[in-house]
Amino acid sequence: MTIKVRNLNIWKAKEDEFVEFVGKGSVLENPYTKGCKRKLNDEFKKYLKDLPEDSPQWQRIIYLRHLHEGGENLNLLCTCYPDPCHSNVICDAINGRIKPKKSINAVCEGVKSPNKV
Repeated sequence: MTIKVRNLNIWKAKEDEFVEFVGKGSVLENPYTKGCKRKLNDEFKKYLKDLPEDSPQWQRIIYLRHLHEGGENLNLLCTCYPDPCHSNVICDAINGRIKPKKSINAVCEGVKSPNKV
């Protein structure tokens, strides 16, 4: 099981390959678009870390992780690859090397309410 970053303008998927578009307009698009690509990727990484795990972005990443762990090969499509690309940050998130911020609900579940007198 692999995760590959592909260029939308060059690569053509075979009929049975799983493809996830992560470019502009997708839930996993990089909201940072102006500046050095490496800096944009660092900003995207921080952005993902600051999102709660119940955000649409993390829900999609968790879905992709389940597919990957189930043996599916994933192809992430963007238009900037082979230049530095936020797709590589998404790969790290799918593989668990980047984690989301805990949602307020997850934090509150571990807190016991005080007893009333």
